Amino acid sequence: MLRLLVLPFAIALIASATEEVRSESNDFQATMLAESAASSSTLRHKEYRGFEVWLDCDRGGLVLARYELDRDTRNESRSGNFRRDRSVPNRCQPSSGKSYVTDTVDPATGPWDRGHVVPANHMDFSKRAMSDTFYVTNILPQQKTFNRKGGAWRHTEDFAECYRDVTRLTIWAGIIWGDDRRNDFFTETHSIETPDYWWKVIRRHDTGKYIAWIFPNDKSATAKKTSDFRVPLSEIIDRADAVPISFDGLENTAAANRKPRMWPFKYKSTQTLVCGGTTTLLE
Repeated sequence: MLRLLVLPFAIALIASATEEVRSESNDFQATMLAESAASSSTLRHKEYRGFEVWLDCDRGGLVLARYELDRDTRNESRSGNFRRDRSVPNRCQPSSGKSYVTDTVDPATGPWDRGHVVPANHMDFSKRAMSDTFYVTNILPQQKTFNRKGGAWRHTEDFAECYRDVTRLTIWAGIIWGDDRRNDFFTETHSIETPDYWWKVIRRHDTGKYIAWIFPNDKSATAKKTSDFRVPLSEIIDRADAVPISFDGLENTAAANRKPRMWPFKYKSTQTLVCGGTTTLLE
């Protein structure tokens, strides 16, 4: 597990075994060191419009993302093409933006999507920001049921879309590679393993409270079961492949060791969300 010092849209260097990690591209932050407890993985940081990601160059994909949400005032239509980022070293990202509908997949696991870690809809304040979410540096294999409407990951995206109109939010998301090789269908087609778990932490700025989940990357992770996958922040810190050295100080509170309660949230209709006394339209 790698622990990073994450400052707003910047990385500062910390080290237990101090080793400089230098940028391989001018677009990369050159101020990054990783403290590794159980891994010698090489991480690279990439800042996009509205969000930032950390890439495990030994595994060839994203391990951590961070962004903030304010009240939604724009509504750019979804657009973008899945593609590689030419400013990122090849070994730090999947080798292709093509579909995960391949003959290497076990049909019993269900179809697989090109899953956004940072959702396109949360970056709809500009076409360029939305387009950035389609770089494969933000994409990993994600089971279709889990990813789409009716799935738990989509449920957390709608959840945040509603609460951003209540208060400013900070969101961290990442993966746990795990050791289940049975779902690694895309190592030959895309040069990427399939994460066994996806996680997310949302902190609200008005109360300082958080909600956190670890989801299995399979069709059991449905929207109706979202609450079942809640975990204490401390569990994410223990299990995730990479986490920030600080979740805005949440890790130092008693709440970090308790499973957080779900915040009030419901779908009034397929396009209308209700949370915290606020009604939000999905657009």
